[in-house]
Amino acid sequence: MGFLSGMRERRRARAAEAHPVPDAAWDWAMGEHPIFRPLDEGERSRLRFLSAAFLAEKDFAPAPDVELDERKRLSIAAQACLPVLSIGLDAFRRWHTIIVVRDGYRVTQSRRVSGDTYEEYEDDLAGEVTSLGPVVLSYRDVEASGWCDGYNVVIHEAAHKLDALDGAVDGSPPLPRTITRAEWSRSFGEAFDDLRDKLDQPGKRARGHGRGRRSRPRIDEYAAEDPGEFFAVACEYFFELPAVLASEYPAVYALLERYFGFSMIR
Repeated sequence: MGFLSGMRERRRARAAEAHPVPDAAWDWAMGEHPIFRPLDEGERSRLRFLSAAFLAEKDFAPAPDVELDERKRLSIAAQACLPVLSIGLDAFRRWHTIIVVRDGYRVTQSRRVSGDTYEEYEDDLAGEVTSLGPVVLSYRDVEASGWCDGYNVVIHEAAHKLDALDGAVDGSPPLPRTITRAEWSRSFGEAFDDLRDKLDQPGKRARGHGRGRRSRPRIDEYAAEDPGEFFAVACEYFFELPAVLASEYPAVYALLERYFGFSMIR
């Protein structure tokens, strides 16, 4: 651990100690969402510490029509911290603000068609990592997360933050020394290509509440958008439906197990 990261960890520990998560709120969060049930006591204790530090460090900016109470803030914090349970909260050091809006929303985006040719399209979003750093989350989609059905907007956007640590959201986050770039690219690339081959027309598909229960394919079609979205959706499945991910793409699940430092299959 470097000097600066060590300083951040000490400051984080003081913040978590000064603003602990109340017992009643923590018991509610752990009991409310089945996504946390596989964790053992040691992992829950670590997650509680990270959640307290997350709440102390991050600024929540709800829209005027959103009431964000203590429990909902904790729910967001705990789900966001689940992917960094072993990695550590320093991975979110460039993430300071969470904007929470009432519902999904439509934005105009552009994509490359060929060469220097781009086209604009309308996209319905449940959340996004903005270019300036804040993460936007739909309150309705936060409510739909954590139920072990394959959908989790908080983890999805947290995964994009992990991916972006090296400057690009391309499905290749900074890796621990135990994982080579070659094996990551091979396993994720083969799985991404396989998923696209299984779809008639991957196209642009909307994400949001009510999504995630399609019968074909077993991994959500949104993962076929690009490698960055494949990584984020794979992270959702790792925590929400780990057996499905392990069955569909065992090499991807095994790599994520090594990347996150623990398994969700117990």
